[in-house]
Amino acid sequence: MKTFQERLKIHYLPLLIIVAIVSVIFHHNWPNKDSITYIADASGYISLILITFSLMIGPINLVFHRKNPISTYFRRDIGITGGLLAILHSVIGLFVHLRGKSWMYFLNKTDHEYTIRLDNFGKANYIGLISCLIIILLLMTSNDYSIRKLDRMAWKNIQRFFYLAFILAIIHCIYYRIVQTNLNLIWYLYVPLLITVILFQVAGIREKVRSHSAN
Repeated sequence: MKTFQERLKIHYLPLLIIVAIVSVIFHHNWPNKDSITYIADASGYISLILITFSLMIGPINLVFHRKNPISTYFRRDIGITGGLLAILHSVIGLFVHLRGKSWMYFLNKTDHEYTIRLDNFGKANYIGLISCLIIILLLMTSNDYSIRKLDRMAWKNIQRFFYLAFILAIIHCIYYRIVQTNLNLIWYLYVPLLITVILFQVAGIREKVRSHSAN
């Protein structure tokens, strides 16, 4: 069992270096964005890619007939890093479009009352909020203590909600692109990431079924 100090050195430090390098690349390509917008966008894109990779590790192990335990520190730490960046994106994102009026992400103000915002912008924010809340709950159980206290399969079933959080995050991103009438990233990034996760999951399930049939 790795200590937290060992995980900091062999997992989190390389992940932070990768995040820093990718952030610099993003900054080079978006030189005119202000700091708040840049942090929100960069953290969102990087978190989505890290979460995608974390969801691929299990199926990759199955396809290549490697050990695939309920939890590994490597897979967990990638998911934790992606999850923390997703939370950072959610918080900072509330100050990008409507600075000083964060409530307008979710509500419309009329002359006499507030109503729930149900246009595409509002839907994007509510879906993103649900995804963020799921991630927060999952991060709270992404530790050895929770694994010991819960039945291991029960813990694994809880962690599978990461797939739901991922799908909701993709939908959140698509709605934002529709609002901004910029659909390129939907086809060049979001749909490919979603298809990649689905294909790897199908391959993993197929390999698991084949393995059980052989036994």
